[in-house]
Amino acid sequence: MIVNKGNDISVVKQQYATANNLCTRMSIHDKYSTNKTGFGNWIVSNYRIEKGMKVLELGCGIGDMWKNRESLIRACSKLVHSDFSEGMLAIAKENVGNYDNVEYKVVDIQEIPYEDEIFDVVIANMMLYHVPDIYRGLAEVRRVLKKGGSFYCATYGEHGITEYLSKILSAYGVEDKLNKNFTLQNGYAILS
Repeated sequence: MIVNKGNDISVVKQQYATANNLCTRMSIHDKYSTNKTGFGNWIVSNYRIEKGMKVLELGCGIGDMWKNRESLIRACSKLVHSDFSEGMLAIAKENVGNYDNVEYKVVDIQEIPYEDEIFDVVIANMMLYHVPDIYRGLAEVRRVLKKGGSFYCATYGEHGITEYLSKILSAYGVEDKLNKNFTLQNGYAILS
């Protein structure tokens, strides 16, 4: 796994050019999480998507959150799965499938190619810490989100498994180099 200490987008593009690293991370969560609901199921259970809404997902990865959720997909009048990685989008399309109301598009959150106030819901899970200019990206989210719309974003906490493993493996040179640009600890202030 490539560790990106800062906001070097080329490192992120290299890390996520294929789904291998993401799938490894997801399998670790699946195997060792104490949350029996499952991370993706819990996140989706918090969405409030009503019939006819337009939804933009930024950083959709392999589309795992939408797998086997046909009724939720069909409730959307438009659902755009986006990622900056064409490789991720190809797998997302395989996982989610083809629907008349679903688009797959390469999108950079810092330059969202849609008109103002078009989406009822924007989703950006586990990706905001990768955005080189987080404030520019969030300004774009605000721009494309309808007034009264919802922005859903999940992230990790700073005191998780990486911190623990780096402490117990420090004798072997393992360091906590986790990207802390958008975490549970600072995310609220950034979003504010």
